[in-house]
Amino acid sequence: MPELSNRSLDRGIDVLETLAQKGACSLADLHRHTGLAKSTLRRLLGTLMERHIVRQSLTDKMFRSNVIFPPGSDAPQALELAMLIDRAMPILSDLTARVGWPSDIHILSGSRMRIIDSTRPLSPYRLNHGFVNRVINVFGSATGSACLAAMSDETVAEHHKNTANDATWGLKRFETDLQTYLKRLQEVRKTGYGTRLSNYLGETVLDDGLAAIAVPIFVNDWPSGAITLIWPRAYKSTAEFAALHLGDLKRTAERITEAFAGKGEPLPKG
Repeated sequence: MPELSNRSLDRGIDVLETLAQKGACSLADLHRHTGLAKSTLRRLLGTLMERHIVRQSLTDKMFRSNVIFPPGSDAPQALELAMLIDRAMPILSDLTARVGWPSDIHILSGSRMRIIDSTRPLSPYRLNHGFVNRVINVFGSATGSACLAAMSDETVAEHHKNTANDATWGLKRFETDLQTYLKRLQEVRKTGYGTRLSNYLGETVLDDGLAAIAVPIFVNDWPSGAITLIWPRAYKSTAEFAALHLGDLKRTAERITEAFAGKGEPLPKG
């Protein structure tokens, strides 16, 4: 009996295995690692992206796997969150086209936030580019406070417990305690948006000089992530910026939540 095989399927698996082993890859990287022609890779990647198995980040144009692989890979997200990214990015791009300022999308990853993508390359304002898959502090970041404010105080206390002795990822980093932070979340709920802690300058070595407001996005009624609008701190105060753009940001978050739930307008494939 002849051996059964499917050449295209075999090549597609080669691409997925490479992304699992090497992490984020450019087209040139995949060509080098797999030996496949770039024209072949483009066809394979087109199919894999249409089926939400692979995504290409807007920020760095790198390809990443949406399939969960064992630890040691590029920490690909669950397919559910990959679908969220696919639905979010066209809507976020529309927001940046309207207001000019860029938007990042972060997801809650344990007791940390993870940057998934950004519209910074589309903005006319030359802000420094974000880093896809960079992990940031949930308590200090605007997106983290937006997500935590959408949770109960008991759930926030669990995140604190999980990071209580961690000088990098816990409240200890900001020399504050849980009760003080919970009072801050009350303000976030009142204003309707999250902001950075005043003594949180991001995860870069130098102060990036940026400010951000953030609102949560929901998957199955849970604040699984958040989106931001970002601007230079010297441009406007947070209150002034929010007065101009919070409405657009909230409507964008609602569109993303509805699109993921299948209630919004259908999005283009690919």
